Amino acid sequence: MLSFARTKIQPPRQRPGMLQARPALDARLAEALATQRLVLVCAAAGYGKTSALARQVDALPEGTALAWVSCDAGDSPLRLFQCLISALEPFDPPWRVEPEALMAGAVGDGTPASRSRGLRAMVAELINALDACEVPHGVVVVDDLHRIEHPAVYEFLDLLLERLTPRWTLAIASRQEPPIALARLRALGELAEFRLDDLRFERDEARALVTSAGLDAATADALFERTQGWPVALRLAMHVLAGARGAAIAAQATAIDRPMFDFLAAEVFDRMAPDQREFLLQTSLLPELTASRCAALTGDPQAAMRLERIERAGLAVSTLAGTELTLRLHDLLREALERRLVQERPDALPGLCARAAASEPDPTRRIDFLLRACDHDGAARVLYQHAPVLLTLGQMSGVERLLERFPPGRAGAAPRLQHVRGLLAWARWDFKAMRDAMQHAEAGYLAAGEDDQALLALGYQAVALNAFGQAEQISPRLLALDRRTLSQERHLIVVLACLWHAMDLGELQQVGPLLDEMMDLLETTPDLSLWYRAHTIPRLNGLPGTADALDRYVEGVMRLTADTPSPLRAMARAQQALRELWQGHVDAAEAGLAAARADAQWLGDPPNVRGVLQLVETLVATARGEREAALDAARRMIDQHPVQRGPWSLAGNLFYAARAAAAFDDLPALVDHVDQLEGLRDRVPPSMVKLLRPLQGLRSWLEGDRAEAMRAWSEAIEVEDQTDRLGSSVEWRLRLAAALVLQGRDRDAVATLAPAAARVAGHAGVGGVLLARQALGVLAEAAAAGRLGAALGATVLAWRGLVQAAARREGATVVDACDGSGGSIGGLSSREIDVLQRIAAGDSNKLIARAFDLSPHTVKRHVANILDKLDLRSRGQAAAWYRDHGASVRH
Repeated sequence: MLSFARTKIQPPRQRPGMLQARPALDARLAEALATQRLVLVCAAAGYGKTSALARQVDALPEGTALAWVSCDAGDSPLRLFQCLISALEPFDPPWRVEPEALMAGAVGDGTPASRSRGLRAMVAELINALDACEVPHGVVVVDDLHRIEHPAVYEFLDLLLERLTPRWTLAIASRQEPPIALARLRALGELAEFRLDDLRFERDEARALVTSAGLDAATADALFERTQGWPVALRLAMHVLAGARGAAIAAQATAIDRPMFDFLAAEVFDRMAPDQREFLLQTSLLPELTASRCAALTGDPQAAMRLERIERAGLAVSTLAGTELTLRLHDLLREALERRLVQERPDALPGLCARAAASEPDPTRRIDFLLRACDHDGAARVLYQHAPVLLTLGQMSGVERLLERFPPGRAGAAPRLQHVRGLLAWARWDFKAMRDAMQHAEAGYLAAGEDDQALLALGYQAVALNAFGQAEQISPRLLALDRRTLSQERHLIVVLACLWHAMDLGELQQVGPLLDEMMDLLETTPDLSLWYRAHTIPRLNGLPGTADALDRYVEGVMRLTADTPSPLRAMARAQQALRELWQGHVDAAEAGLAAARADAQWLGDPPNVRGVLQLVETLVATARGEREAALDAARRMIDQHPVQRGPWSLAGNLFYAARAAAAFDDLPALVDHVDQLEGLRDRVPPSMVKLLRPLQGLRSWLEGDRAEAMRAWSEAIEVEDQTDRLGSSVEWRLRLAAALVLQGRDRDAVATLAPAAARVAGHAGVGGVLLARQALGVLAEAAAAGRLGAALGATVLAWRGLVQAAARREGATVVDACDGSGGSIGGLSSREIDVLQRIAAGDSNKLIARAFDLSPHTVKRHVANILDKLDLRSRGQAAAWYRDHGASVRH
């Protein structure tokens, strides 16, 4: 997840003597927070909106949940949601989908309709999680909402309020009325509003505040009249009157406005000691003030002491909860100081912003500081550093949001920004956008004299161009390189580009050595972003020399990702399922597919995982002989194919879907898939056009033209060393051999079949056999009659036994919870039972993670699985279920 400053989710804490008690206001606000759907605290700056809500934090009834989020300028709905899920973490909301994946889904394919669907799904999951939280009541505070202009934030809040459970209240503090459906909530009596007149000090409240500072009642009344009860001005005026220049107040107008506030702030500021004044002026840039960050910014070793003085002085600051003293200047004070800084020290501002960026943990804020320092290249480097990790975790939305921080003109010129755009496009399989961005990146790097980076961008271009069958424009330059001299990332991407190009050229004998080279590189690094960029695609299965490298890849990913779900792990599990299927272990393949599906469901069904899973589902169901499941998965693989992936990817899917249709003699589906593939003939590489001929043979066979079918398969076999794709060579040989047997041409059938047996025994695996069930039936009858020779006949009969076993469902391979009779209870795994026991014992997710040495993400995933499998809604229901069934649950 993209990191953010934790102070965004820390409520201000009350400082003894600094938050004036206001019993009437506090009582009304407390009742509203306990009973209303929305509490709106809306007034101009300085009217104590945050203070009013902060006073409620410690006064909330016991057991009440509180999630506090402070808004920053530029926050998007995704960032607001990210902060909110972190603020809710202590209450263990039982998410059924990985929250970070919901954020990626909210971006969708970039179209308004897709974004709207994703936003609604994100809100729906949030509402369900809030409703299932086991708290008597909860309050979500969104402070300083006026800082956000993004219209989708208000759509997010409207959707949330529309269906928010009665056990939760949303409280909003804002300077302006937010553009949400307030009229509807007013009509329903579900809105409590606290406006300027509710928040301004009454005369008696102002008198109590001012006299507590040692001033007399007459002065208090005068200040009340002059400030009209404006809390922040009242407090600053007290400080001025307590000093030598108090008479200046008397000369001002009868009411205090924004310029008057600036005057008061200046009066307080000018009375400070010079070193304290300089410290406050410089640190006003920081969104929050801590001793470490202030010292890094100013070089002042006494930063901690100065912060304590600021806190004791009772200025317009908030103290945030936490172990380290953390102050947040009131917006009015910070803005007044920043204006003064810009006026007095314009030349110092860029350097201060650069130093502020150096200690800023939030990448978004760091980028903003660097942009303000006019260090666009530095800001681009920060994004370049974070983007690969975020994309590996599936956080495409986070990368897109960071790209939006850059000025449009600058974003098009900086090569690293173009580089990141290219990586983002690759994660979405938008190869055209990837190619264009990497071309711009290469040109920018060359212009800047960064030849190594230009080479890296060139490698990425080659990967993209493979999708269009145009890699020959670049690949000769890459093949001529001495790869031993390249850095790790450059070496890896160049090898990957060469590997993909070898497959598209039909130079399949080169694939194995290139894959071994890639794995030798990967196994030297724990950098998951490199493993993600080099992820192995399904069509590598069954090619010469790839089996060991594919196993190494799966093992490496599973080791490095441990128990943490990610798109990378889901795709590795799908690859593992294919590996099992190609070895004839159909039950293990199905179990692996189920594990990959569970990861994908938790991740919100990311598109780059979905397509791989649909292919594996198609192949496993076909191997099982499950007609409807196989054809449905194949249809989804075509219908849900993202347009931006282009014709190259769609053509591959059509090839697999056509083979599945033929496996079940579904002529209409086969014709449809072949016709679509025919329509792509001019838009795909020549090697893919060659895949059409054997599919035309399948069509001819089902249409009754057996001679034409046999000619098509014979032609396909002649180029099988260039076109073999997920066992297709073995399948075509089995189908041709069966046709020859039906003609009584046993010797020709044996000659056709023997190389297939050698391929299966050597490198191809049995995947192609499992997809040729009808042909295998014919061959098995011939083998049983002794027509294929002893050795080859035994091989064919063994294959038939494998296919028959695949059609018989054996017991699940996962460990189940069982009842006393040995039946399954809920299908819980051993680890899920462990987690369920700890839930029943009252442990939080953090305690469970610590007990089993798991990541918090993994515990969330186990909780979601438990609730899904047992059809429950909350942790409390899970605990009750365990109390009812615990005696019979065993591993």
